[in-house]
Amino acid sequence: MSDEGTQPHPELVERLVRHFSVVTATELGPDDDYFGMGLVNSLRALEIVAYLERTFGFEIDIEDLDLDNFRTARRAAAFVTRKGGLTADLGAGR
Repeated sequence: MSDEGTQPHPELVERLVRHFSVVTATELGPDDDYFGMGLVNSLRALEIVAYLERTFGFEIDIEDLDLDNFRTARRAAAFVTRKGGLTADLGAGR
């Protein structure tokens, strides 16, 4: 699934940048590929998936487990937007 054409809310992108920066202990930008940078292993990837499910209230299906959906904060935000996550309530949680 590609994020082309899906424009996530900038606050959602920033929220995920902050979270992924904490997870990786690295200051990241919205388009930094933390997998390509070697900052995320398979266990960390599962933690990212679980965080998105728990935080935005949806289930990630097997067919959604494409690395391209999660490799950057912007792509993850576009994925959340496509899945219909709780993007209207950007201020809730962290």
